[in-house]
Amino acid sequence: MRKKLQIIYIVLFFAVCITPIVCMPFVKADETAENRKLSEMPSFTKEDGSANLDWPSEFETYLSEHFAFRQELVTLDSVQKAEIFKTSSNEKIVVGDNDWLYFASTLDDYMSRNTLSERRIDNTAKTLKLIQEYAEENGAEFLFISAPNKNTVYPQNMPSRYVKSGEPNNLEMLSSVIDEYAVNQIVLKDLFLSQDKVLYHSRDSHWTNEGAVLVHNAIMDKFGIEHNDFSDVNHHTEQCWEGDLDSMIFPTLNILSEEEIYDIDYSFEYIGSFQTVDDMLIRTVNGNREHSILMYRDSFGRSLYPFIAENSFKAEFSREIPYRLNELKTFPAEYVVLEIVERNIPNITEKAPIMAAPPRSLDISADIYKSNKNVCEVKEDNGMLKIYGVLDEYYFNGKTDIYVTFEGENGVFCFEAFPIYEAELLGDDEQSDFGFSLYVDTKDIPSGDYSINAYIGSGDNLVCTDEIYSISN
Repeated sequence: MRKKLQIIYIVLFFAVCITPIVCMPFVKADETAENRKLSEMPSFTKEDGSANLDWPSEFETYLSEHFAFRQELVTLDSVQKAEIFKTSSNEKIVVGDNDWLYFASTLDDYMSRNTLSERRIDNTAKTLKLIQEYAEENGAEFLFISAPNKNTVYPQNMPSRYVKSGEPNNLEMLSSVIDEYAVNQIVLKDLFLSQDKVLYHSRDSHWTNEGAVLVHNAIMDKFGIEHNDFSDVNHHTEQCWEGDLDSMIFPTLNILSEEEIYDIDYSFEYIGSFQTVDDMLIRTVNGNREHSILMYRDSFGRSLYPFIAENSFKAEFSREIPYRLNELKTFPAEYVVLEIVERNIPNITEKAPIMAAPPRSLDISADIYKSNKNVCEVKEDNGMLKIYGVLDEYYFNGKTDIYVTFEGENGVFCFEAFPIYEAELLGDDEQSDFGFSLYVDTKDIPSGDYSINAYIGSGDNLVCTDEIYSISN
């Protein structure tokens, strides 16, 4: 009898193990639930006909992503770890108290660790200052807002093992330096902390519809635009919201949270094709309104843009990176908003916005300090010259500006560069605090031969790199 039980146990064990493999042809993996593109069945040969020596490892990856009932088993594992051990089976998710979920990518901000350097923070504020200057020169008011991470405004359900250091994080440091550069901003962290009601989803990383209305009203008030603040709009609660964090860690539970639904008969219309709220570019028009707004946004703009569109004659909402500020040439907006979530603040200084660099007047009699550490690349991009590279750390002392000059027989033409390091274009996996990047419209430079130089410093205290590139325009 005992031997029969052992045999039954072994058979059942192997049956359970092999079932997900046997059922693979009949139970397809759901890429939507995975929120990523899954690998395809690898071929035994490469495109050139040679043997694919990586087939075993590629098949192992394919198998791990496509075995049947994967989502159900992932959910079961996640539920056990969350309910019993209060831990997460998904490294991207933090399981908090009272059924709250948080993005693990916000932990550095929460604990003020791995913060940006003082120079990187200054580079970020300087970048926003140059964007604001460009917007104003094109007749638009500019506003910067950063959507706070959920645990920045609602830390009470974070696990106690994550301890705050008491030091300022990126958002706090940037908000202070932005004021020094006179960049227009709304500190949304303070705005949300001033509210009595929780305005973020407990199982999602974003604010609720009520939170979006709060931010919309703050933007309109900041610009002084007369608007519907939606306070007299009927709204009701529905159990209809599927949290992004929920679907990542519990893909088959389909838990729905409460969301406040505003009973609005929107009067704005979409211009062109509209697919989803995640479209890279959304254009709207509302003949009942007067003003035009251009907004650079991320996923926090999903719930925000309809309220702004409802109060705008024309509006554009862009998710494109880098930011296409030159859009102001074809869409002369009266107002420009740049919104980015707190955890992505470092992204601001990774790719230079697409806009003609501001021309500057410069005394080029600065001392010359040559260095073999200077790197400069030039290429045609978006109908302009893109100039980018990195400079010797020697040149930088305190707050500095970076100017790039074209010096030739037709004169000296100077432009201010973004303090941005284009790591991807330079083939680097790490960031640098000493990069530069700018776009120059060749119409601003007469034809001829030029040496490209860089001048670094503050005020009259400048140092010149001497020629770092030569070009014929």
